[in-house]
Amino acid sequence: MSSPTPAKRSFLDRYLAVFPVVIAALALLALLFWEASARRTPTIFSDELEWTQISRAIAATGHAARRGQPISFKSLYAFLIAPAWWLHSTGAAYAVIKYVNTVVMALAAIPTYLLARTLVPKRPATIAALASLCTTALYYAGFILPEVLAYPTFILCAWVSIRALAGAGRRWTIAAIVLDLLAVEVRSELITLIASFALGATILWLVGPRGQRLRRDWGVFDYVGATLLLIGAFVVLNRLFSPSQWRTVTETFKGRLFSLGFQAASAFAIGLGLLPFLGGLASLWLPERRTDPRWRAFAAFTASAVFFVGTYTGVKAAYLSTNFATRVEERNLIYLGPLLIVGAAVWLCTQRRWLPGTLVAWAFTAWLVLYYGYQLDFPYFEAPGYGVATLANRAWHWDQPTIRIGLAVACAIVLGLIMAPARVRRPALILAVVATFTWMLAGEIEASRGAAIQSQIYADHMPQPLNWIDRATGGNDVTYMGQDISNGEALGVNLLEFWNRSVKHIWSLDGSAPPPGPTLTPDLLNRFGALTNDPGLKYVVSPDGVNLVGTTVAREPGLTLRRIDHHPWMIQETLYKVTNDGWISAYQSTETALGRFAYFGPERAPGTLHVTVGRAGFCPTSAPSTHVTVRIGPVALDEQRAPYVAHAVKTERFTLRNCTSRSISVTATPPLAVQVTAFPTFVPRQYGIGDDRHLGAQVGFSFIPKR
Repeated sequence: MSSPTPAKRSFLDRYLAVFPVVIAALALLALLFWEASARRTPTIFSDELEWTQISRAIAATGHAARRGQPISFKSLYAFLIAPAWWLHSTGAAYAVIKYVNTVVMALAAIPTYLLARTLVPKRPATIAALASLCTTALYYAGFILPEVLAYPTFILCAWVSIRALAGAGRRWTIAAIVLDLLAVEVRSELITLIASFALGATILWLVGPRGQRLRRDWGVFDYVGATLLLIGAFVVLNRLFSPSQWRTVTETFKGRLFSLGFQAASAFAIGLGLLPFLGGLASLWLPERRTDPRWRAFAAFTASAVFFVGTYTGVKAAYLSTNFATRVEERNLIYLGPLLIVGAAVWLCTQRRWLPGTLVAWAFTAWLVLYYGYQLDFPYFEAPGYGVATLANRAWHWDQPTIRIGLAVACAIVLGLIMAPARVRRPALILAVVATFTWMLAGEIEASRGAAIQSQIYADHMPQPLNWIDRATGGNDVTYMGQDISNGEALGVNLLEFWNRSVKHIWSLDGSAPPPGPTLTPDLLNRFGALTNDPGLKYVVSPDGVNLVGTTVAREPGLTLRRIDHHPWMIQETLYKVTNDGWISAYQSTETALGRFAYFGPERAPGTLHVTVGRAGFCPTSAPSTHVTVRIGPVALDEQRAPYVAHAVKTERFTLRNCTSRSISVTATPPLAVQVTAFPTFVPRQYGIGDDRHLGAQVGFSFIPKR
């Protein structure tokens, strides 16, 4: 008797079946949109500003450039966001970019589902696709960075590559090669896709019929010889053809490669909620599925990707530690998330898991998350996977040992799930999947909340409205002219440039203008304040202490926008080696703090010069006094074309005690200069004040022409 033909499902049945999935996807997308909207301004400088400059240039001219200077191609991501800058409003363009970023990253769910669907039934494939939207990789959706496009590109290329390795046909192989090559144009790290595809194909060939025939008569010595030959070839190629970063790390800092690579993997495993990380690794050896070509292709490619992406992460982190900073670079591992999630779905759907392999994966995961410490900065940009640990620290005041205990308990629960009898495993798995989703979302939300709070702080400390220069100039080109632009001031300059498209140049009088893009240092043409390299622009914005001759158009705290009525530029007055809060400082305690002031005019008649030197706001009785020398005289220019006192017409020497100040007033004729020195200096932190600078005294200068 033939079996009955299953009834055809109606449209309503299909709609009702997919409705919960659509609702869940829209809810996750709405959450990601809300997180993106909460970021009021970029915060990662100079990276976000650089991609802004490049994409704005593409929108305006069709060619990549930074501050007007053409550069070579860097990433397709710049072309993706360039159309947003056709909007006149910078705020509107920034909002569009954030929402486009979010949609693009969310598109990773589609190839994740298609890949999972080749290996598991529809329901677990759907769960895997939704899980790919819950990883802490989505933290980067609100940033103007190529990771946004690289995330879905990686899993798309992985899906096509795995289909090709599974024998889907020549068209899939060609598509895989083309897409993998194109992915490198999104982000250079995605060259690991090409390497993973090649190594995966090699592995499949070696374990396939041809490879088995080749190795049929091999003995122990043959395997040892082949291994030594590969090691020797690697050493030779590493010395002759490897990039400088790779060669530097592998020859000198191999310990950092492993240490920093595993630290990144630790943050990654925590961000994935342990179970997807463990299950993804365990899925790479499932004897039950060894005859399935689709699983073999998945296992070969995923294992290769884990190796190459992990190696890239370790090398980059180790190299950065030698010339920039030691960071946990989880941001370079985020692309493995969808692959490991799909692997976990395969592992969970396997009836007979290989217990030894599962226990090895569990032990490795437990070691990673328990051996290394946890970065609890809020936020920690390079490793958002620590979001759950940060949440525990901030909400429940857990310290590092307590967090480690909590993770140990989580590892024990996962081990109990692995060892549970079959009759309780299914309901336990359902609870574990729900808990994992909750864990991943909590970490992602916490990391995104930190980024939003940071951006709010940045925005609140900026002049309002943020595009005040564009409004005041009507869009006319502006040059920023500053000096002594240290880290804190550089951030303000970067934000100013982002929000005001009319700012075309970032220049300084002392060579301290921040990147990205070209900068310039105008020199004094003469002792009367004329400057070189005048581009002929109508407006200049400058901080207090760099005052050009012109008409004040707008003023905000610490900044003045002037219209330049005559060229070349003329400096009216300027400070050298005086911080924004008025201190003269030194690099070491044994050095003398020195600051200078110059007033060039345009007045040529005598006026009154006022100089104040003090420590009025610093009153610890145990701090030493400082010996101050004030020299006043006509301006001369040194070899660097910087002003100094040609010869002193007045010199004052005195001892300055803490909590006091002293004023000097003299009649002087511009152009004039003042030099103030103070020794010894002090470090405020030694007296309970959070400042590590070596400070001498606070100084103030003003020149009042006689009427």
